[in-house]
Amino acid sequence: MLKPVQTRMKPEDRERQLLEVAQRMFVERGYQGTAMEDIAKAAGVTRPVVYKLFGNKDGIYLACLKKAREVLNTYIIERALEGNGLQGRLRGGIEGYFSFVEFERDAFRFLYDSGAAVAGPAAQAAAQLRFDTVNRIAFLLDDLKGVMPEEEIVATAHALSGAGEQLAKWWLTQPALPKATVVNTMFNLLWAGLVNHQE
Repeated sequence: MLKPVQTRMKPEDRERQLLEVAQRMFVERGYQGTAMEDIAKAAGVTRPVVYKLFGNKDGIYLACLKKAREVLNTYIIERALEGNGLQGRLRGGIEGYFSFVEFERDAFRFLYDSGAAVAGPAAQAAAQLRFDTVNRIAFLLDDLKGVMPEEEIVATAHALSGAGEQLAKWWLTQPALPKATVVNTMFNLLWAGLVNHQE
C-alpha cells in the first residue's frame, strides 16, 4: 500500500488545508462516517500529522466548527453594523446571515447538517459556540432593553436563530427564489413581532 505523498507546508498552511478537507468530509459523510485516517488520506498526509495538530476527531471537528462559526458571525455582525438604528441593524444582520448561506454553502451545511451524532464534550462545546452566535444576535436587539426584559430579548434571539436556519434550508431547495425575498420575509416576520414593543 502506497503511503500518502506529503508536501512541506508551513504549520498554519497545513492546518488550514486540513480544516478545509475535514469540513468537506464531515459534510459529505457526517461526523460518524468520517475517520481521522480518511482526513489524512484526503489531505495527502499521515495520521500522526493530523493527530499532532488536532489531538483527535473531536479536536478537528471542533476546530472546523469554530472556524465556520467565526465566518458566520463575521457575516452577521459586519453587515449589521452598516445599518442605522435597530431596524437597520436587524435587516443588515439578516442580510449577512443569508449572504453566508449563499456564499459559504459548505460551511452552512457543516454547521447545520453534519453533527447530529456528536456527543459528550464535543456536543457541549458545539452548543456553546451556537449560543455565542445567538448572543451576538441578542446584541443586535440591544435597543429593546428599555422596553423588553433581557430574558425576552435572549428568547427572541433564539427564535430568530431557529427560524433563520429553517428558512435557509428551505431556500436552498428553491434556487429560483431571490435572496432579497427571503431577507424581506425574515425581516417582516421579526419586525412585526417587535414593533408593538416600541410603540
